[in-house]
Amino acid sequence: MANTYTSLHYHFTFSTKNRQPWIAAEIEERVWAYLGGILKKNKPKPIKIGGIEDHAHILLDAPPTIAPARIAQLVKGGSSAWIHEEFPKLAEFLW
Repeated sequence: MANTYTSLHYHFTFSTKNRQPWIAAEIEERVWAYLGGILKKNKPKPIKIGGIEDHAHILLDAPPTIAPARIAQLVKGGSSAWIHEEFPKLAEFLW
């Protein structure tokens, strides 16, 4: 039986709704770290995460068992909920 090697790297870029500058310098490191935690918990391996106040970039290595759309759903949904809980002043935050 032949072995199969899969190496799937994805670069996700997504912005805040209407490009609002929600991710201030004071919180960005915590936000990027949280995004990485969501990925690790769900199997993709973050390679590099960063961005600026109105958008995020994520480079990751993903297993073939999880679709890119599912990865985006987990990251965006999970981080939005966490941002609303952790930073009450950002109650209107949306990706």
